[in-house]
Amino acid sequence: MRLLEVLGQGGSSTVHRGLLESKTGVRRLVAVKVFGSIPSEDAERGYALAARTAIRAASVRHPNVVELYEFGQRHNQPFFVTELVDGVTLQMLLERYARKSLRLPLDLALFIATEVGEALSGARTACDHRDRQLGMLHLALGPRKVLLGWRGEVKVADFETSMAVVAASSIRNLRIVAHRTATMAPEVARGEPGDARSDVFSFGVVLRELFVGPRFGPGVKNAEAVQLARDGFVQPMSFQPHLPEALLHIMRRALQIDPADRYPNASAMAFELRRIGLAMGVGDGRLFLRRALDREFGNDASEATAERPYYSSAPPPERPVPVRPDDLIDLDALPTVAVGGDVPSAPRTRMAPRGRPLREADVVDDDE
Repeated sequence: MRLLEVLGQGGSSTVHRGLLESKTGVRRLVAVKVFGSIPSEDAERGYALAARTAIRAASVRHPNVVELYEFGQRHNQPFFVTELVDGVTLQMLLERYARKSLRLPLDLALFIATEVGEALSGARTACDHRDRQLGMLHLALGPRKVLLGWRGEVKVADFETSMAVVAASSIRNLRIVAHRTATMAPEVARGEPGDARSDVFSFGVVLRELFVGPRFGPGVKNAEAVQLARDGFVQPMSFQPHLPEALLHIMRRALQIDPADRYPNASAMAFELRRIGLAMGVGDGRLFLRRALDREFGNDASEATAERPYYSSAPPPERPVPVRPDDLIDLDALPTVAVGGDVPSAPRTRMAPRGRPLREADVVDDDE
């Protein structure tokens, strides 16, 4: 298994695009999440927690859950090998709209929310190889954990990895703690064991960000955010949004401080969201999500959604950079959490007009 370019980096881990190759030459592009080094005194416990998370997560098979393929450790650094989702996070899409003082269209936001609910429900009800229900939780759900693929798919990543992160990271930074607790249920933020109702609260925070806005207002400092999360504080609405009353009721119930007042689990909450979606005529919204991503990020989704003549002299959408031997990094040689640079791009070729063969002038260098 080899690492390619860095896809993202957080306070405790780095995500790479990876190349998984079998002995027979079968190749698969994957995502590799490499955690920080575990201190020697915590190595055994950290590895055990990360391994337990990986074993449970690998049993989940659901179209809205990022699939986990493998787990390992190199130089006291645990890593997860998962399905690669080419796209952006929900956080990135929300930020694009916020910069224009806009909210996502109601039907699109409801589609994304319903898919997230299906992911939580699917993970909770998944069974292991002995047909025993896992009761898988997330415990750190937020817009950064929701991945939006260029083809319009919605997938949730990192189920139960928050426990592995704590064990696998030597970083104890208040900023990182505040970032993780921004969407956590108050009992989880206080360090208590979470349950299915804790995911309901986090899901309620995600709903609020989709339809209303962030849980905390601007200017809240890190230490203050941690304390507010422990208290279960949610910023009151400064305006009355034009939302169905049934949807507002779901948010209010999900965000109750007392877990006994919330939905018993994400499955019940997802069912209510699906009912609202059906009543509003919201079905499969992947096409509309592809269009939104195409409009905001200008990606490969344009091939499936843009209205253009079948025969066109315009250049085709850019494709992922091909893998070349010089771009590969051996995982065995990785001493620390790697920070990679950009992968040099290959020349692109314009489409020649119909009926004319390609000429040398049709080859374009990206540096031009």
